[in-house]
Amino acid sequence: MKVKVRGIYSTAISKLLLDEKVEITQAADALKEALKINDESKPDVVIEDTETKEGVYLYGNNVEKIVDIMRKRLKMSIFYREEIGKIYCGIIKNTDQKSKSIVISLPGDEEGVLDLKSFWGYVKPGAKILVQSKGTYDGKIMLSTQLRIFGDNIIIIKNGFTKMSKGIHSNEGKTKLYEIAKGLNLKDWGILWVQGAEDREEEVLKKELEELQKKESEINESFNNCNEPSILYEGMNKYFILFDGEDKNELDSIRKGVMPTIINHHKLKSAGYTILTDFAENLLDKYSDDEITEKINQVLLRYGPVKEKLYRIAFTRLNGTSFKIDGIVSDMEIKNNEVQKLSIKTRSDWGDRTYTIDKDSEYMEVLKNGEKERMLIIKPEIFPKFAKIITFDIIAKREGEEIKVQNEDRLEKLNKKGEISEELKDELSKVVSEMKKL
Repeated sequence: MKVKVRGIYSTAISKLLLDEKVEITQAADALKEALKINDESKPDVVIEDTETKEGVYLYGNNVEKIVDIMRKRLKMSIFYREEIGKIYCGIIKNTDQKSKSIVISLPGDEEGVLDLKSFWGYVKPGAKILVQSKGTYDGKIMLSTQLRIFGDNIIIIKNGFTKMSKGIHSNEGKTKLYEIAKGLNLKDWGILWVQGAEDREEEVLKKELEELQKKESEINESFNNCNEPSILYEGMNKYFILFDGEDKNELDSIRKGVMPTIINHHKLKSAGYTILTDFAENLLDKYSDDEITEKINQVLLRYGPVKEKLYRIAFTRLNGTSFKIDGIVSDMEIKNNEVQKLSIKTRSDWGDRTYTIDKDSEYMEVLKNGEKERMLIIKPEIFPKFAKIITFDIIAKREGEEIKVQNEDRLEKLNKKGEISEELKDELSKVVSEMKKL
């Protein structure tokens, strides 16, 4: 198996995988030299940074093997699996007018939601419907009626059009693929050409298309025969690995076996402090790790946070998506040149809120309209202008005389699917119990 790794975690992950006898291909120049990598062949799996740099995402063939290797070493991280493209025979349950969506029963007592805008016809509870997963949001499976079927070089899209993946750069390759598409019997399907397709023979691509169209016929036949929620096509898995602070330190340690690495290397790089990190690592032969860490903390503290000044909280969800909240710093506590606790006030049409972040706490407190809520998170990383937070969308709040926890069963579900370890589940379950003491 061959893996291509890109991004700020590439050195540590490449070393980790090489130690497990996994081949690394198409490495960056600095990595080629440090790890003696010369392979330029096509990878089976690709690993890249998530948008927020809080971790990486993996996709490709037999990606579970690489995930298992990383799971053994990084026990406190989240290994969230996004089932992209799974096709279901679903059963319409009801309509949610609030979210303008159709709720659909899926196998295993799961539910998915389909946007009403993408549905034509009368919504009849109990009727079966052919739908495909396009990811998750807030713990729900998001569905579409526009089907995609995945091949090695081709993805066919129902009622779509011909287009190229971002990895196909050469005009010659694009022209070749557009010409091939013109001569194919696509019917009402479009083609997304996958990187590497430009290097394949035309006959190979035509055969692959025939196999995908045959698969589509099999899916339709299975749908016609189904009478209950069932999976008709597995699609592909994409994993998001989000690193907590402890495992970022573990990655620092692995990287240190390859090249000079300061404490908090990956924490700083994930926040955009690349130049500061590189400069500090050039001083490791003159100063100790502790001395450099102390100086970096002093420098960062000069730039913020500052009371009554603008500050941002950047959230990362388990599926790699993100959102941001901007506010004003209202209070903070500093200890040993590090911000220990921070309060941010925000104002919007939904009312005033105060977010309190503690660098050693795995929940964040939110004061909203005089009522406290607590949100389960991975321990936050606090920087001069922003804080980075991974959220589980598990929230404890008062409803009448009771304290209720939204999505309380999520930790158990994540553990059963192998997305968090038993150790992390137990640790966070204790935090949820603490969150209930509002």
